[in-house]
Amino acid sequence: MADIRIPKVGMSTVEVEITEILVKVGQQVAATDIIMVVGADKVDLEVEAGVAGTVTEILVSEGEEKEVGEIIARIEAS
Repeated sequence: MADIRIPKVGMSTVEVEITEILVKVGQQVAATDIIMVVGADKVDLEVEAGVAGTVTEILVSEGEEKEVGEIIARIEAS
């Protein structure tokens, strides 16, 4: 099981907004697939799966504010 975390966006950014969730639980993803988009300080950042497998959990909702480093999804590696 792989934990997908909010990546570091900038030197001083500590919180981001979940602007778009592009996957659903049960969906198959490749390691390079974009699973979410987060926004901070007028910059959008695409979050890659990082591992190939099946999305087992999505732990955030669109519009939520979360801290950099928080777990946003879990993927069962294939």
